Amino acid sequence: MTTIKSLAAAAAAVLLTGPAYAVTVENKSADAITIGIDYGANEEVKEIGANKSLKFDCPDGCGVTGPWGFSWMAQGDDVITTDGNSLVGAEG
Repeated sequence: MTTIKSLAAAAAAVLLTGPAYAVTVENKSADAITIGIDYGANEEVKEIGANKSLKFDCPDGCGVTGPWGFSWMAQGDDVITTDGNSLVGAEG
């Protein structure tokens, strides 16, 4: 395959995959927190260390529950920031 054909194939592959969406949960507390991620048919539980953050794919929207006392419907490139007790903020 020529170089031009290889570059064209690589460019087409990037365009067909679409944008990558990653929701970020930032833990601003001094303790680890546990969050639940609900994708509809699948759920998973993740731990986020003190003053750490976690990114996960959420292209079609998902529910995120944590120590802030309710679920947050996240999608795209949302950023959820928590102090471990209450929801500090969410950006989208």
